[in-house]
Amino acid sequence: MLIHEKTVDTIAIISLEGEVDLYNAKELKDVLDKKIRNQQYEIVVNLEKVPFMDSSGIGTLVTAMYKLKKYHGNLKVCSVHGSVAKVFKLTGMESHLEVYQSEQTAVDSLIAERET
Repeated sequence: MLIHEKTVDTIAIISLEGEVDLYNAKELKDVLDKKIRNQQYEIVVNLEKVPFMDSSGIGTLVTAMYKLKKYHGNLKVCSVHGSVAKVFKLTGMESHLEVYQSEQTAVDSLIAERET
């Protein structure tokens, strides 16, 4: 798994490439935890280039989202497709994680939340 990071309007964008599973979910957890330690409480995780994610990856995302909410932040997921979308749907993750069609709509959602 490759992890690409950038910032847009103080929002951390984490783009993943490759499978996210038990063997590498800790790498993602470490990146998310570092963002939280650095007080970057708005995060978008882009899954456009992720063909497979197991429960370890999903658990990592949900845990990070709940940590962020403690600081009035949030985590959004975007560009979910294929088998990852099926896993999200079957596990009911769509009711826990906010999933957006594109990175831009996820970013716009976080910006809109600031204004409320």
